[in-house]
Amino acid sequence: MENQNGVDQTRPRSIDAKRIRGTIMQSMDHKPAAFDPQGEMPDDMTSGRGNRLRGEIITIEDLDAFKALRRAWEELAAAAQDYSQCATYGFCEVAAARALAKSTPINIAMVYDDGGLLAIWPLAIHRKGLLRIAKGLTCGSGEEYGGPLVRGRADKEAVTAAVSAAMKAHADILEIVLVEEGSVLQEALDAAPQSWMLPLLPHRLGSLPGYAIRLRGIPRWEDFLATLPRSLRENLRRDLKRLNASGRTEIGWCTTVDDAEAVLTWLFANKRQWSQSRGLNTPYLEDDRLKDFFVALAGHTDLSSIPLVAFVKVNGVPVAASVNLVGKSCVEGFFTTYDDAFRLYSVGTLLVEFLVKWSHANDLDFDFRPLEGSYKARWANSETRHKTRIIFLSPRGRLAEFSLLAGHMSRLAAKVRKIIISGFAKVKARVA
Repeated sequence: MENQNGVDQTRPRSIDAKRIRGTIMQSMDHKPAAFDPQGEMPDDMTSGRGNRLRGEIITIEDLDAFKALRRAWEELAAAAQDYSQCATYGFCEVAAARALAKSTPINIAMVYDDGGLLAIWPLAIHRKGLLRIAKGLTCGSGEEYGGPLVRGRADKEAVTAAVSAAMKAHADILEIVLVEEGSVLQEALDAAPQSWMLPLLPHRLGSLPGYAIRLRGIPRWEDFLATLPRSLRENLRRDLKRLNASGRTEIGWCTTVDDAEAVLTWLFANKRQWSQSRGLNTPYLEDDRLKDFFVALAGHTDLSSIPLVAFVKVNGVPVAASVNLVGKSCVEGFFTTYDDAFRLYSVGTLLVEFLVKWSHANDLDFDFRPLEGSYKARWANSETRHKTRIIFLSPRGRLAEFSLLAGHMSRLAAKVRKIIISGFAKVKARVA
């Protein structure tokens, strides 16, 4: 069966750990004939590099089969020019273990060229009513950047091949969250079957602003500080002095799993309380699964070289903390929270300063991640826009058009309502 782009939609192969190891090793030894141990030839794509790109999907049914990919995955990451930590083997193994424990199937899109494994893109197949939805492996928040891990530079050719392979997933819809507008991934996705509504909708509807600090081109920390508003710099010095006067202050990284677990327990309990006090509906904060994920990830990570959990402590007790994903060229501030009792000390801002300074010292950029935030804008020197992209893989996937339409109409109505309320408020202020 083929989709509208002529991509083979037959059921993905399910192969065991031993067969996966054999397949990957044979491909790395440049033996294309052994690429598919079941004799099913993958799609061939002509490459401008002079290579033949070959893509396929494999189905993972147990953790041993997933672990068989570790060596090839880590070698791919070592050869990649850039990646988010959520694309690394360690992060994905913890996510895969949780998905498989819930009997959620995992499909892995793999692309090969004459040099071996070129790209890998793991997807979990979720059920929502009649629909099967392929999504990236997640810690539970569903807010990780989507897309493949690519050897070398993730150019349009390699990413397009990875998208073509991912479209073979045994699903009705492929959902990729937080795709940066103008990125290579967006360009590759633009050619895939998408909602007929997209051209009719306001360009910015459903998009989120992203804020980042490009630090790698700035030689000295003082050079970056000089770009910040003077009031922010003065407040940082004053607030740190006041915090030091309130008790023994520590700002740093958790270097042991036990310390990481203690800080993570406080972080997510505090964030849950903050969310509930504001009447926000945040399902992934309702239990400890998110906390348990990052505790498990800390146990799979060398925290001395790849830190994960940062904190501000006063007299040994956390008053601010964050989970951060350290990738090849960037640190992502993934979750953050602070104790409201220490709000006047700006402990959240002091934590941001520590993280940004550490990023600069390690030749990394810092990404605040998508979502509006005035404090992000004060620090950032780069802004982007991000959207979730929906790709239809089967006729049944088109059923999602109705929920997409309802979602877009709801966001449009909320935007109009906000404009009207703001307009009335301005008129009322003028009359008064």
